Amino acid sequence: MTKRRLLWVVWLVILILSAYIVPYILLHDVNKITGAFLYWTLFALIAIFSTIKIINYWRD
Repeated sequence: MTKRRLLWVVWLVILILSAYIVPYILLHDVNKITGAFLYWTLFALIAIFSTIKIINYWRD
């Protein structure tokens, strides 16, 4: 496994873990929907950007 691929795997693991940790642990006391909405909007943008970057490096 190349170093770049390992970094992307680590990044995706962190991203997936944050999808569970942030809303259920860090944002559970936030009573307004705006906190969750902002988080999920940023999460979606980061996930889309990461997917585009990974697909651009994909060569077979």
